[in-house]
Parts: sequence; structure tokens; C-alpha cells
Amino acid sequence: MAAEFEAAEEDGRPLRFALGCLIGAWRMMPAHAEGRLVLAGYALSLGVFIPVAAMLALATASGFPFFAASEGVGGYLWGSGAHVLLLNDGNLVAAPSLTLLMMAMAALHLPLAWWMLDGDWDRVAATNRFGAATVATLAIVTSLSALDPSRLLLPIAVLAAEIGMLRALTRWHQRLRRDDASYAFDITS
Repeated sequence: MAAEFEAAEEDGRPLRFALGCLIGAWRMMPAHAEGRLVLAGYALSLGVFIPVAAMLALATASGFPFFAASEGVGGYLWGSGAHVLLLNDGNLVAAPSLTLLMMAMAALHLPLAWWMLDGDWDRVAATNRFGAATVATLAIVTSLSALDPSRLLLPIAVLAAEIGMLRALTRWHQRLRRDDASYAFDITS
């Protein structure tokens, strides 16, 4: 390949050669199990984790979970409708902790996506445990603040779906590694 690149460089088309190699590699990715795993990881990272982080950050900036939007979840995300403060003077002190917990949930999605793409499953598991603890703490603080904890059903469902998708991807990765190891030690072929 180095010799072909030198020939392309002499022709004055090194970028075209490099792009052709890149496109060829992309076309071959779905044909191999490792390539499908990488593509699924990127789809999960870019299609789920990053958008969920953005939506959680946007909802938190709009006052979720201690503001009620008259137009439901869409009212939070688009900033439409009336926002009514659900906290009174007695439990208003919980607002900063609720905001911090929601921002922590939003922020943990970014390193989670990165570590998942790196295949650092120990960090992914630790991040998921932190996310589950954050949701549990958020539910407890919300209940103690006399707010309706059912408002947290959507974040809990999203976290559960993410954990399920990550578990499937992790098992796929482990199965691929196990298959590669069995091929490496197969001396009969």
C-alpha cells in the first residue's frame, strides 16, 4: 500500500488515493463481524448517547424536574408553554441539588459514549452504576421534596434502555473476542 501511495503521490493524486482507500474500508466494514460491531457502537454513541445528553442538559436548563411545562416534555425541550414552579418556599432548597443531579446525568453520557467506543467496559460499567445511583438519588430527593416522582419515569426508562443496549453490545464484543481467541489457537486449520 505504501508503494501504491507513492505512485499516487507521483501522479499528484495522493488525496484521491487516500479517499479511495477510506471509502473501500467503509464499504468492507459491514461484511465483517468486527466492522459491524464498530458501526453499531458508533450508531449507539452518536444516535443515542449524545442526543440524550443534549436533551437532558436542555431539559435541566429549562427547569426539569421542578418546573411543570403546560405542554409536557415537548414544552421542556422547545421552551414552549407556561412553566410553573412546583417547589414552595419550604422545599426550594432542593432545587440546586436536583439541577446538579440532572446535569450529572447529562454529563455522564459523554464519557460513556467515548469509553464505549474505546471498548473500556470497566469504565462503562462504572459510569452506568453512577447513572443508576444518580437516578435513584434523584427519585429520593424528588419524593422528599413532595414532587411527583412519576415525572422521572422517562429518564429512568431511557437509562434502562441504554443499559440494555450497552449490555447487548458488551456481550457482542465479548463473543467476538472469544471467537477470535478460539481461531488463534486452532492449529488444525
